[in-house]
Amino acid sequence: MNKNHRDMKHRKDQSDLSKRLFSGADVPWKKSKAEIWNDLEHRLVKEDRSQVLVRRQLPGKQWLALAASLVLLLSVTSFMRFYSVKTHTPHGVHTSLNLPDGSVVELNAGTSLAYHPYWWFLSRKVTLEGEAFFSVQEGRKFQVVSDLGTTEVLGTTFNVFARGEYYQVSCHTGRVRVSGVHADQAVILSPNELAVLESSGDFKVCTLDSPGQVPGWTRRLIMFSSAPLSLVFEEIERQYGIVIEIPAEMQQVYSGNFSLDQSVENILSLLCLPFDLTYERKTGNSYLVYPSAE
Repeated sequence: MNKNHRDMKHRKDQSDLSKRLFSGADVPWKKSKAEIWNDLEHRLVKEDRSQVLVRRQLPGKQWLALAASLVLLLSVTSFMRFYSVKTHTPHGVHTSLNLPDGSVVELNAGTSLAYHPYWWFLSRKVTLEGEAFFSVQEGRKFQVVSDLGTTEVLGTTFNVFARGEYYQVSCHTGRVRVSGVHADQAVILSPNELAVLESSGDFKVCTLDSPGQVPGWTRRLIMFSSAPLSLVFEEIERQYGIVIEIPAEMQQVYSGNFSLDQSVENILSLLCLPFDLTYERKTGNSYLVYPSAE
């Protein structure tokens, strides 16, 4: 017991001695308190950043990302290439259409036209079924494609007639190149020239009957020169939105013109008389044409 008491007294004496030795000591710091805290904070941030794991994308995922990008690019390109705008004018209607480059197309009645708007400045090409008058802005090649032929220009005005087995192109300003689907040759037209695709597959080039004038239909005129009479009746159907029944295998040809500002009955009377034909109106907008002897 006495020994324990002596140990406790000894430790107390040592503690009191340490307090007397260091109570008045002043440790000289080289940095202020604020500077020490700044250094400590800087070290903590540095250690934290050193522990960040850098994850590298695996090669397989890189290929997947590249493939997805290519698929997207091909999809957009395919959409731009094949998306088309289609316009159709019904019977009895004329309309005008502005193309992306400022070229203007006047569409005759019963005409269909299509083109690719997002691909236009790479390929100025339209497809046509019917009849249209084109005023083309200068630029790269401009094509009008029909079932029986193709017309190519750089900048000009021209008319294309492509209905059924009939195909003809007239040049009004500039120069145009006309080629047939089944023809080996192509013809170059100058102003006031007309190319007509014949049954042989060759083109016949002749001078327009009215040089310097735009096609008659753009001025509300029906104009024909040695045209099959059946074709004339078809054009009257388109311009007036009617149906005309005619005799089978009609062989007559017609040259002349009519104004669309008159009634269809008046036109039918003038057309039937020289061919010894008669017409009568059936129900609605339907007409019947037959030989007068019947």
